[in-house]
Amino acid sequence: MPEQDKTLAEYLYGKLKRNSYLRKLIKKLFTQYSFFLFGAKWSLKDKEKTDLLRFADLLSKTKNSYGQADCKNLSLKIMALLNKMYPKDPSVNLVSDSVLSSLNNYLPRQNNEYSKMTTIDFLWDEIIDNYNVLKRRIPGTKEQTFIGDQDKIFASLNENVNSFSAPTSMGKTYLIKKFIEYKVKSGESLNFAITVPSKALITEIRNSLLENLGTNLNKNFYRIISSAEEYALEYQNRNYIFIMTPERLSNLLSEDKKLRLNYLFIDESQKITEVGSRSIFYYDIIDQVQKWERMPRLTFASPLIPNPAVFLQLLDSCQENSIRVDESPVTQSKFLIDRHKEEFYIFNDWDNKAQLLSPFSETSIPHIVRIIVNNMGRKTQSLIYYSSKAEVMSDAVIFARQLPDIENRELEKLADYIGRKIHPKYELVNLVRKGIAFHIGELPVDVRTKIEEAYRKGLLKVIFCTSTLLEGVNLPADNIFVTSLNNGKKKLSHLEFLNLIGRVGRLGHSMSGDVFLITGKKKKSHSNMAAYLRYLSNDLKNEKLSVQKALKPKQVALIKESLYQGDLKLNNIDDKKNYDFLRKVSLVYIKEINQKQQGFTRKQFRKSLSEEDEKKITKVLHDKYPDELQDDINFSADQTNLLKQSISTENIREFPQIFTKDHKLNLADTYNFFIKLSRIFNWRLYEQKFVIPDANEEVQQDVLRDYAKLTLLWISGYSLKDICSFAIKNRQSDSTFLDRLDRDRRLVGNINWETIISNTVMRQLNKLNFVLGKYFLKVSKELSANGSMLENNWYRYLEYGTNSKLRIWLQQNGYSREASQYIELNADKLIIGNGPLD
Repeated sequence: MPEQDKTLAEYLYGKLKRNSYLRKLIKKLFTQYSFFLFGAKWSLKDKEKTDLLRFADLLSKTKNSYGQADCKNLSLKIMALLNKMYPKDPSVNLVSDSVLSSLNNYLPRQNNEYSKMTTIDFLWDEIIDNYNVLKRRIPGTKEQTFIGDQDKIFASLNENVNSFSAPTSMGKTYLIKKFIEYKVKSGESLNFAITVPSKALITEIRNSLLENLGTNLNKNFYRIISSAEEYALEYQNRNYIFIMTPERLSNLLSEDKKLRLNYLFIDESQKITEVGSRSIFYYDIIDQVQKWERMPRLTFASPLIPNPAVFLQLLDSCQENSIRVDESPVTQSKFLIDRHKEEFYIFNDWDNKAQLLSPFSETSIPHIVRIIVNNMGRKTQSLIYYSSKAEVMSDAVIFARQLPDIENRELEKLADYIGRKIHPKYELVNLVRKGIAFHIGELPVDVRTKIEEAYRKGLLKVIFCTSTLLEGVNLPADNIFVTSLNNGKKKLSHLEFLNLIGRVGRLGHSMSGDVFLITGKKKKSHSNMAAYLRYLSNDLKNEKLSVQKALKPKQVALIKESLYQGDLKLNNIDDKKNYDFLRKVSLVYIKEINQKQQGFTRKQFRKSLSEEDEKKITKVLHDKYPDELQDDINFSADQTNLLKQSISTENIREFPQIFTKDHKLNLADTYNFFIKLSRIFNWRLYEQKFVIPDANEEVQQDVLRDYAKLTLLWISGYSLKDICSFAIKNRQSDSTFLDRLDRDRRLVGNINWETIISNTVMRQLNKLNFVLGKYFLKVSKELSANGSMLENNWYRYLEYGTNSKLRIWLQQNGYSREASQYIELNADKLIIGNGPLD
């Protein structure tokens, strides 16, 4: 913009951003804050403090279009640090109030160690603040107010189509929940759906809505649904709030063609940019709702995406209605610990440089964490991120060795619960007694939920975790330690890294948090100083949708060649890494052609294929599979065709009986059933991570026998603890039971044998539920369509972990699996009159 076209405010703030004195002050503030944080001698001159306050006040009122968010974020950081360093300084408190008001933050103020003089200016400011508090009240609440640009995001949720991105700490899921709560409390008759990427988030959002809506759910005839089984109960005259993974919602919409949604929220929509087979279900959901006469109001919500409009490309008519929020309501200080050079730095995000603080000779990660946590005081709460669960558990045990047990009744109850749920010797039992925990994907959702609750209450001070916390779990952490730039074997993307460190400094908990980035010991470690600095300094690049990333002209040509031959196995695909993804993409493409729909996936194929190509593909597939081109993108026509043949020839007429005539688990028939499923659904090709096709025949047979045993134990109602105990005992005679390549033993050090085996059991149970669930559902549908009564429905038994009608009914009405077992065992005391299923 030419100088003469700028307003005075824009001109002044443009100069302010480049002010050398401000840069000098910021550099000193960061250094002195670091010394303050770790109990070292620190000092700021009165003039420096005063000038910082003046700069903060000016920066908070920035008006120039370029760099406005940076200025306001710096203003917040200055005030957050000064508030910590001078908690009772009236001048700091006074300017802090002014800055927060300028940033549209009207949360209740704390530490107001001053009295305002009754002047016209102060009275006027108070009137304006009170007016803004009322104006920014969140609809449907009595005291909660919007912060920053939350009001704009909330209003956008009522648009026909909308996509927004915001800092991790902005509370996007919170706003979606508040919007739904407002609509429900207002008495509107609507159907809502929220897609989330994990079962943990389903539980968190469901519990939150249940707590906040309470009696309003029944009063306004609403039901919260998390699975097709719950929806199948057919509650009459109900409105629904569906909280589901994209796989489940895609399947539900395919099954019930009459179901309609008024609002659809795609939470954590950055998952649509990830090249993986799970992302394809988002494409299918959008395809399905676009076929409706009236599409639901649709919102894509993501953290940090610089181009949120990218998701609108999924729609037939691309509507430019997106919001990008860069101003953060909280701030973070970022420290780097270079284990190679043995040096400690603070990152200056105004200059994008690392400022050396001191030497740091300790190189063991648990010891580094202990030193920093001890220096900061036991009141702070920390998260320690690792790329693998093995390191998480091992270092958690090392960290806790020198810590005493904490005498706390609630921690003892939590430890006892974990011991009863998993196994008494499970390492987590002893850790929580010390105020420590680990948080990994293998843990049952209810255990993870209880760990999160204990952390929110401040009972647990340190949690060692994997990427499970990348899925949006909201914990009130003061500090996060990042020990690796990997997520498992893959590198964290820039977006994932920023989302991860955004876990500290959370709305409603703290205005600021501290991030500690720990490098590897070697100079060329993948998590080295230079790698961290690139992620901290560089701007995020615009994202592309996963189909745009992976579906290149070469892949389209190879898929076309296969489909020309009616080959749904895509034998021509040479990209083994992305095979599952490309197969799912091709199934969505076939579905769109078959239903004459111009979906996003088809548009990408049409960049390389002609209408004639599509006609030929359609003819070949219809000739080869005349009745098998279907809606469910979990399966291809070759699988469905083989399943129908097996049912018609009575090779499969029902699921096996769980028990033999002498009341033992029916292992032989279950194993044979799995052999049939493996052949019908071609697991050696389509489920390679499930059956280990590269192993020899004997190992593959043992794997299926293990799955048969574990499935029978689970669906017959054995508790997780009993299954873990069974596996521990079984490993005495069969040393690789459930782990045929013996990987778990080699991967984990410093933890006991019971924990290693229990983790193996929980990992395999998660795998069974995710993989076998879709196959059992497919079999149950085909059997029902073929006239079977299906009294013995293994899909339902797997979903609820029991074949008891009473226990299934209790779980459908909100009881946990363990609670339903306890009620059944004590039915004579706890059930009055006839049972609900009599």
